[in-house]
Amino acid sequence: MAGQRGRSSDQGSRRRAAPGRPDGPTRPFSGGPALPAAVAVGLPLVGAGIDELSGSGMGLAFAVCAVLGTGLAAALSTRSGWWWVVAASPLVVLGITAVAELVANSDLYQGNRLATGSAKWVVHGFPVMAQAAAAALLVIVVRVVRDRRRHHG
Repeated sequence: MAGQRGRSSDQGSRRRAAPGRPDGPTRPFSGGPALPAAVAVGLPLVGAGIDELSGSGMGLAFAVCAVLGTGLAAALSTRSGWWWVVAASPLVVLGITAVAELVANSDLYQGNRLATGSAKWVVHGFPVMAQAAAAALLVIVVRVVRDRRRHHG
């Protein structure tokens, strides 16, 4: 066959279908990349809504939902999506904090007070950002260890 240069056609097909080699990144549940993104953003939004409606500001419900949302997003993502979950988690926490505070208390954040408020959101949100990223990393480590055990014995 032209273009093969000494290689039979079944050698090429054997190379492509090597046993023990995964076909590609797998996702535990179907839903495409939109499902992890929806979970990563949706749960923290629910927590922020609960905290703002209770009048306490961004608090425990938001923190728990942000950590759970990030952990679930890492569990639902493919290997290539893990980087996005870990990298985006602080931005999601900060963005949702800003939106929730601006919607709930728009009269407090006018002019110079907006800059002061945004600095406060970063400082007070940092522990939640770190916990969310840590939850994603923990889930990723557990998935990697489980996959290695599954493939090696």
